[in-house]
Amino acid sequence: MAQQELRSKEREILFLEGDMEHLERQTKVLHDRCASISKENTELQICICEEQENARMALAGFNSYRNKMEGHRAAVLHAASQTEAHKELEEKKALVRMVTQKKEELKEDLENPNGNAVRMAKREIGALKEQISVTRKTIAERREQLQKEFETHTHIKKGIEIQNRRYEAIVKRLHCQLSRAQAAHRQMSEDISRMQRQLAELKKQQESSQDSVVSGH
Repeated sequence: MAQQELRSKEREILFLEGDMEHLERQTKVLHDRCASISKENTELQICICEEQENARMALAGFNSYRNKMEGHRAAVLHAASQTEAHKELEEKKALVRMVTQKKEELKEDLENPNGNAVRMAKREIGALKEQISVTRKTIAERREQLQKEFETHTHIKKGIEIQNRRYEAIVKRLHCQLSRAQAAHRQMSEDISRMQRQLAELKKQQESSQDSVVSGH
């Protein structure tokens, strides 16, 4: 009976040793996985910092561009009020007043359709109309240019907003990945601690079994 009990204890010890080897292999695998997860966490933290810095730089660039465009718009408006076309328009208004005055002075000459005054007035009025047409065309071109600049500014602003939303989505996704990795790391740490406790209990049982065998002898 003692020999049978001894053989039974030896088989138990062999089983325990096999379980211990298996647990040690699992512990090594879990340690390796923990190291890999720690490395991934570090890389994720670096990626998050880089994306946050890119987002900050993009926002700073947008603010700088917006301030620049506001200054440019104010300068364009100021320049438009001081353009040659504006000055020419004022001069033409003065010329129209002068022509109107001359027209009043030359009413007496209207009875003669071929008079020099009438012909001169017609030539001046024709030239004035042509100049006014050119001035209106110049003003229309300037307005079209300002509209194109405004559309370009709007397009760039939309592009920056889309880029900001993309950066925010990337940072949010990286935060989610980091949270999942941290949760997995915590779970694995708990598993390792539990297996270590089990390993310690098995070692105690093995020692207890060996002590029993020695006592039996």
